[in-house]
Order: sequence, then C-alpha cells, then structure tokens
Amino acid sequence: MRLFDADRASDADWDALHELQASAYRLDYPERPPMTRQETISGLRAPQVQAGEQLTWTAHRNDRLVARAIVMLPSDGNEHLALVRIHVHPDVRRQGIGTELLHALEPMLRDRDRTRVEGWNLTLGGPGESWAQGLGFRIVHSAVLQIMELSEVDRGRWSVAVPPGYRLMRWVGAAPESFVSAYAKAREAIGDAPLGESEFGAPDWSVDRVRRIEASYRSRDIEHRTVVAVSSGGEVVGLTEMEARPLLPERLQQGDTAVLPAHRGHGLGLAMKSAMLRWFTADRPGVAHIWTATGTGNTHMIAVNHRLGFATVRTGSVVSREL
Repeated sequence: MRLFDADRASDADWDALHELQASAYRLDYPERPPMTRQETISGLRAPQVQAGEQLTWTAHRNDRLVARAIVMLPSDGNEHLALVRIHVHPDVRRQGIGTELLHALEPMLRDRDRTRVEGWNLTLGGPGESWAQGLGFRIVHSAVLQIMELSEVDRGRWSVAVPPGYRLMRWVGAAPESFVSAYAKAREAIGDAPLGESEFGAPDWSVDRVRRIEASYRSRDIEHRTVVAVSSGGEVVGLTEMEARPLLPERLQQGDTAVLPAHRGHGLGLAMKSAMLRWFTADRPGVAHIWTATGTGNTHMIAVNHRLGFATVRTGSVVSREL
C-alpha cells in the first residue's frame, strides 16, 4: 500500500489510476457516462470539500496497481465517522484484495478516533454490496444519481417566478459579511434531508465552518455559487449551491438545497434552483451536463429535479458498520 500524493503524481501514476478506475466503473456503474481521465484527476485534486479531509491509498501487486481506497474524514459533528470507497481492478477480483485493503486501513482509522465506517454508492444488489454485507456491513440508506443533459433539456422549464413575499440573492465564493450569519443558520435546514439510518449527520454549521469551506473551495480553484431566498423580514430562509471544477469544464455539480420548515410549500426550492441554472449556464456556454445526488427518501426533491430536466441514471446503496 502507498499513500497517493496527487500533487506529486507522474503521468504514469495517473494513467495507471485512471485505467483501474475506468475499468471498475464500466463494470460497477454501467448506467453512468464513462469515466474520463480528467474526472479521475479532478476527484483527487479537487475532492468533495464539504466531506472533510480526503486521503487515497493505492494497492500494488508486483508493481501493478490492483486497487485503490479513498477515505474521507468528515468533521463538525461527524468526527466518529469514516467514509470509505474501495475499487479493485476487475481482472483481480475475488482474491481477497479489497478485504485486505479495508483491514489495512483500520489502524489508521482508529488512530483518527473513527468508530464507524460507511461506504456510499454501491450498486443495489451488486457484488460490492454483497461483499460489504459479508464483512458485517448493513444497508442503511440509498440515493439516486441524476444527470441533466443540456443539449436535450427544454430551458423554458427554468422560467419559474419567485413566490410572493420573497426575493433571491446570489453570490460567487464568499457569502457577504452582512448575510453570513443568517446563511449559516439557514444551512442547518439541510439536516432535515432524509439519510435513512446512515450516521452521517448534517454538520454543525457556523460562520467559522462557512468561511473554512469557502477557503477550501478557493484553494482548489473550484467556482462555488450560491443562491438564497430572503423573506420580507430579511431572513435567509432557503439556499441552493452549485460548483464548477477546473478540470471538468463541461460539467456542473449541484450541491445542497434546503428551505427552512416554516417556509416550505411555496415553491422556493424550485425557484432557487431555476435561478441558479439560468445564471450558471448563461456564464458557461460550454457546459454539457449537470450532476446531482439525492436520497431516495427525498421524493419531493427528486420530483423537483425531474421537473427541471434531470433524469435519474442509477440508484446506489449506503452500507455501514462499527469499526
């Protein structure tokens, strides 16, 4: 095993890693578009900022890359949890490599005071799910991947008026100082999104966390945009976010969308997401598709996404066990 350093990796290192990941994804996720080399690189050089620290290990046999593990260590209320993704090259599966790799990670996770491990985006009923269950994991949640192909969507779907009594504000990067406290409070509403029995809870949002996340986006050259709904009383009552990664100019990634409970049922989510789509795509005419993931229990948001032009591509499971 080797700890993979994305900043020092050679072209040969990236070639080997991409060949492994592309081969695994073709077999495990046939419904999704094929993984590109740029996507492989982007996933490690510009990881999911809000998921916390990310570490990657590669596993080799006789100098051949045979597996890799990505470990995310969330913070701000999730310090007990480790999110682990393991892929073994299809040529060498069913030889115990994935199991050995997982066991080799466990001492490091214990040193980080992690007491529970979860794996996300396993194919429902697939071999990865069966492997995890054989190791004592149980299925605790499921989520759908939805993709919007901009060449096929009717953009007239995005002509949605803002409900009476509300207005929208937007920014790129850092939240305005006058709104950051109210914005952090509104972010707590994402905790209502159904996550089944997963122990990944909504982070403890604070102004400090907002500013740390914003700094992480800047350090990775990720363009992060936010649209918020503001009530007539000046309260931030809803938000949606979207990002563009430097190595994936053809793709946008939809992030969280949330509305405070007292303001639900007015169509704010649809209005905010529509405004975001009009804004971001107008500034980036080269974007070809937009991706988002939504818990299967969040039927309202799945329906909103379908109305905007997203199509559900696949459903994945989440598995969990104590370390």
